[in-house]
Amino acid sequence: MDAFALLSRGGAQFDKKRFSKEVSLFNGRKRPDEHSVSKPPETDELPAELDFFKYAEGGVHSGRAKKIKNEPRGMEDADEAADSEAEASGSEGDVDAEHTMPTAHRIRCTGEEVPSPITSFSELTSRYSIPPDLLRNVASAGYADPTGVQTQGIPIMLEKRDMAAIAPTGSGKTLAFLLPIFGLLGAPGRSAAKQAGARALIVSPTRELAQQIHNEALKLAKGRKWKTVVLNKATANALRDKAARRKVDLIVSTPLSLVSALEEGIVDLDNIRHLILDEADRLLEEGFLKQIEEILAGCSHPELQKAVFSATLPAAVEAIANTFLRRPIRVIVGLKDSATDTIQQELLFCGSEIGKLQALHNLVADGIQPPVLIFVQSIERATELFHELLYDGLNVDVVHSDRSKAQREETVRRFRRGEVWVLVATELMARGMDFKGVNLVVNYDFPQTVQSYIHRIGRTGRAGRQGKAVTYFTKEDAPYIKSVANVLKASGQEVPQYMLDLPKPSKLKKRELKRRPIERKDIARAAGAGVGRNLANRRRDMISASKRRKVEGEKAEKEVALAEE
Repeated sequence: MDAFALLSRGGAQFDKKRFSKEVSLFNGRKRPDEHSVSKPPETDELPAELDFFKYAEGGVHSGRAKKIKNEPRGMEDADEAADSEAEASGSEGDVDAEHTMPTAHRIRCTGEEVPSPITSFSELTSRYSIPPDLLRNVASAGYADPTGVQTQGIPIMLEKRDMAAIAPTGSGKTLAFLLPIFGLLGAPGRSAAKQAGARALIVSPTRELAQQIHNEALKLAKGRKWKTVVLNKATANALRDKAARRKVDLIVSTPLSLVSALEEGIVDLDNIRHLILDEADRLLEEGFLKQIEEILAGCSHPELQKAVFSATLPAAVEAIANTFLRRPIRVIVGLKDSATDTIQQELLFCGSEIGKLQALHNLVADGIQPPVLIFVQSIERATELFHELLYDGLNVDVVHSDRSKAQREETVRRFRRGEVWVLVATELMARGMDFKGVNLVVNYDFPQTVQSYIHRIGRTGRAGRQGKAVTYFTKEDAPYIKSVANVLKASGQEVPQYMLDLPKPSKLKKRELKRRPIERKDIARAAGAGVGRNLANRRRDMISASKRRKVEGEKAEKEVALAEE
């Protein structure tokens, strides 16, 4: 993998002449207004490859279906869009609709005694005595006016209420919990009597997201002398010293790192007053749930405040959250489990794996506006697609869990700085990661769940910016199209009627897909079948050349040794 990455910077030169249109974007010229995506002519007719239910043979769905543009009508549509089986039971109490449902943000709150929302950050000083210098840090970090989740979430957090917040990707959830945490921590106490250890804990599912949250925390803590740490091997070793451990105010960690530190006695959660689960839908699913239970058991302070944040929260996961949240307030911004309306979404039928690769080649040939994220379903497919795009002369890199922590951090850094224009990624990069200015997300492989789809496309269209998401699908993906089509419908996107008329996948099918992704033809085989260059032959050529250079090098070394003798 590293050899190919080096080739992209050295031997396999990035073709600047071929991609002169994209190069101009980084030379100060005017950016194009639209993304150019090659696609077949739009049709409302059901493709023959998807006509498993014989709609075209005179059945009730025969004939041409009209394209419709559906506007969201209420929470029922939102839950259908997320394909939730049932609404989770939550606390229902007296709700002041005037305060909890600002029309500008479409906020819905349920719970007892819901605090009134804020309209500006300056209100926090008079209402909650937030220090002016903390608000100055908020402004210097680029936050001018509170977003929907911030207008309602920040007052709830500052009044020390438990909360379940569901808001679209890129809507500012991180600030919605960081600002109240620092407001409630008060001035950092550095006397021995006040140093009792960490008082706030934020848990995220990935190291990359944990580091991103930590970076945002450092911006807010600037000049305030709060001690914030992201838990990793280096900081864990430093925290073995009890004196150093007592000076920490805020810990950001992944579940596995935190549980490991607990078992080794490196951290102590007895003094934690504020516990945040970010991307809670992932943390409360099988795989992390056991670790989360251990963390909850370790947070034994009687005044512990708990809050869960996510862009999606399926009914079953929300039911688990309600078992440990105390009199929670449920905040939904927009429609539950839906995508933000700043993302232009498209479902593109490609027929087969060969068709998907051809569609991607066409997209590149027509011109792309970097930066671009491409999602695939496995590490192997990420590697294969990276190789294929590298041979096309693209400025591309790849990130997945088989790469080391240092390699992943370096790749993400280069992507953020614009040194990498196209990043091929697995689900690892789908949650919470904030890449400024991503213009296009391509779901090369159809996502395994609706939640995965929402999180993936949420890497674009963030913070009010416009973005585009294209999702390729083949006949193998047909049983799962309806669920994603409902998300487009709830977001006000145009959806061919035949997609909405497709049967809803059974719970068994959805569970099976979640556990075992669809088996797909190798991208290398698809490339070798006639799309683009023959990748298999190119690999053999590279291996042969590498062996030849190795043999020649060994011969040269022997000759030098003989000459010295």
